[in-house]
Amino acid sequence: MIKYVFLILVFAINTFSQFTENVFIVVIDGPRYSETFGDSTHTYIPVMWNILKPLGTFYSSFYNNGTTKTNSGHSSILTGTWQSIKNDGSERPSMPTLFECYRKQVDTSANACYVVLGKSKLDVLSHSLHPDYGPEFSASIKYSEKEEDDCKTLENIKEVVTKYHPKILVANFAGVDIAAHDEDFVSYTSKIKTADSLMGELWTFIQNDSIYKNKTTLFITNDHGRHLDSVKTGFHDHGDDCEGCRHVSLLIIGPDTPVGAVDTTIYEQIDVAPTISRMLKFEMPYVTGKIIESAFKQEASE
Repeated sequence: MIKYVFLILVFAINTFSQFTENVFIVVIDGPRYSETFGDSTHTYIPVMWNILKPLGTFYSSFYNNGTTKTNSGHSSILTGTWQSIKNDGSERPSMPTLFECYRKQVDTSANACYVVLGKSKLDVLSHSLHPDYGPEFSASIKYSEKEEDDCKTLENIKEVVTKYHPKILVANFAGVDIAAHDEDFVSYTSKIKTADSLMGELWTFIQNDSIYKNKTTLFITNDHGRHLDSVKTGFHDHGDDCEGCRHVSLLIIGPDTPVGAVDTTIYEQIDVAPTISRMLKFEMPYVTGKIIESAFKQEASE
């Protein structure tokens, strides 16, 4: 009986994600869905719409159903649990992150997991307050000299990759949110277009790297949206439960994910972490989200 149970477990592990060995999570900070994938003309995201979307699976009903602020949104993505933490960088997530669970089970160095910033206050993502995890299993951090400069963030990703080739990397592209808070719609939409072009450059960089090519899955998403024009200050801000703040996007591209697919199923930020844990074959015992089954090709689960 034990033998059969063991064989079933081995089969279950080996039938999912036969190729993904590395995962990048890119969070474009704070664009509204109406200026990205919700825009029928896709004016500000021509690269993601025309080039990247056909390479993977796009999720049109993806939501932040927790606290629609930067630190909480990022923390919910990385822990697979809803986190409502201070937005000033003074509070860490209460539940273990992808980094901590991976490092504890795989027994690897801090450079195997990286937080690339973006906003310095997001250094709290490197580890949680959970008593079974914490600093011992922390990710490394790469700070940016210019938080609002997404081009610099991409340079930092390239630097980290060239030196360390981490297995799990999360990057915060902060330019969109900073421009919106400055109440400049032209700058805000320009930053979306810049971030869009950088996503194409990042994917090309990944695929040109001999270690990452065809072995890396890229998640492109958002931490939160922004108020609808009819709500409070409109695009200037965010933080409530309006559709503009909650409805965000998710695009997954990688060797185990169907190409050219659109999934209209409702998914949430807390579903990202358990999906990645399956891809990389480690456990996250405290997640409350569900696995995004459509992120895996059908033949990989048969």
